[in-house]
Amino acid sequence: MRAPRIFPVLLGLALLLSAAAPAAAPASVREAMESIREPAIRAHLAFLADDLLEGRATGSRGGAIAARYIAAQLAASGVEPIGDSYYQTVPLNGWRARPQRTHLDFTAGQRTLALQYGDDAVIWTAGGADSASVTGEVVFIGYGVTAPEYDWDDFKGRDLTGRIAVVLVPDPPAPPQHDIFDGRAMSFYGRWTYKVEEAARRGAAAVLVVHTPDGAGYSWGVVRSSFTGEQLSLRGGTQPPRPVLQGWVSLDAARRMFALGNHNLSELYVRAARRDFQPLFTGITASIRTTGTVRRLQSANVVGMVTGRHPTRRNDAVIYTAHYDGLGIGAPANGDSIYNGAYDNASGVAALLEIARAFASLDTPPDRSVVFLFPTAEEAGLLGSTWYTQQPLVPMQRTVAALNLDGVNIWGETEDVGGVGLERSTLGVAFERQAAVLGLRVTGERAPEKGFFFRSDHFPFARAGVPALFIDHGVTFRNRPPDWGINILSRFEADRYHLPGDRYEPGIDLAGAVQQARLAFLVGHDVASAAERPRWYPGATIPRP
Repeated sequence: MRAPRIFPVLLGLALLLSAAAPAAAPASVREAMESIREPAIRAHLAFLADDLLEGRATGSRGGAIAARYIAAQLAASGVEPIGDSYYQTVPLNGWRARPQRTHLDFTAGQRTLALQYGDDAVIWTAGGADSASVTGEVVFIGYGVTAPEYDWDDFKGRDLTGRIAVVLVPDPPAPPQHDIFDGRAMSFYGRWTYKVEEAARRGAAAVLVVHTPDGAGYSWGVVRSSFTGEQLSLRGGTQPPRPVLQGWVSLDAARRMFALGNHNLSELYVRAARRDFQPLFTGITASIRTTGTVRRLQSANVVGMVTGRHPTRRNDAVIYTAHYDGLGIGAPANGDSIYNGAYDNASGVAALLEIARAFASLDTPPDRSVVFLFPTAEEAGLLGSTWYTQQPLVPMQRTVAALNLDGVNIWGETEDVGGVGLERSTLGVAFERQAAVLGLRVTGERAPEKGFFFRSDHFPFARAGVPALFIDHGVTFRNRPPDWGINILSRFEADRYHLPGDRYEPGIDLAGAVQQARLAFLVGHDVASAAERPRWYPGATIPRP
């Protein structure tokens, strides 16, 4: 993937070439947009985030209720199924660790270290097997990146077969004299899933990713809540390379582990930031073993469509995504064990249901068809959307754009609006154009260092070659101090993200959710009505799996 520093320039040029003033939407389109209102979004959100659904975990009764509700709402709105069903079956394996039978032991000479599952590290199997064990030498592979276009290779041809690879997140720091990777923004090479796959390609039997909140984009508490529950994997389809065991290790635990071999982790960070870095065979032996419980299960994506009107372009589709799964029931926090997932992502589902209804209400649909995909198992690694891209209901070569909603504004109206991936394709032009129609200032991605482009359901579509955009909300809230939005989002991520605190509260202000849903509707309608397909900017495509 080429460095995307050129993308904002290309986007700016494209915008200059577009109409100076936004064209008003046809009356019928504006009427449909304005039919997206707060009471309906609130009703969907309140139901989907209710304790009755027990956090909507994939494969659970609550998850099945959520899927039924979504399908029923699509049918009531006049959105049609693709074929004879609103459901696309997704086959899965589930694995849950038994902490008392999970051990991470390290030795160097006469010294030993035992890491504690949950506090120091979390691990899981690659899927299918109830138990797994790996014993081998620990090899430090820096940032675990092979990027020929940047003349960067952390592996230097070394064989990792049977060894335990330890890797850092996110991207290697770009030296001041080199304009490489994506600067402050996380590139695909910074995503921990890429690093696990790349090390597995080199033969690593196990991969441990060193966690830092800045590098991962979330706290160790999120690792504990998200990765100690049941871990899911697709059963069938095309799978990326996977090691026997993979997992996270805390920064403090990594320091203690490397110290066994007389290695200083701070010094290793310095070495890993250089192009001439060489993998370090540490002399530390790891014995990692775990036993868990396995189950085979089926979940379902929920899918509906509004068929386009053009005689040929109706065979093309713009696809919206909003995952409906959550984390279910987990470790209690402040006496509550239900991870309701109101913001993440009952809010996105609620908004997309109203967007789908608005499309179905149009007297004249757009030229292209519009697909509404509510994936399962997003929290398990984008599994539902990955399955859809491998078993598409509309051929991928006919899918022209993917628009994603994951976390819709629940704090009130904003003056601005953000998008993740605006600079990667001409979808950014449509986004800017329709934001202007609504009088919203486009500020771009609010936290590019957290790699959100690689963390939600538009990403499998991007990897399959489809221009993709994550439609986010703004951070400058009306009638609030300038830093109010950033502060409330920071508090949410620290105190409520992937925790029971992400619950529906009757007093939340959903005027911003209406803004965001209306903008998403207009962007999709714009793309579905345009004569030209969206296109990637040069160098912006994502490497295929």
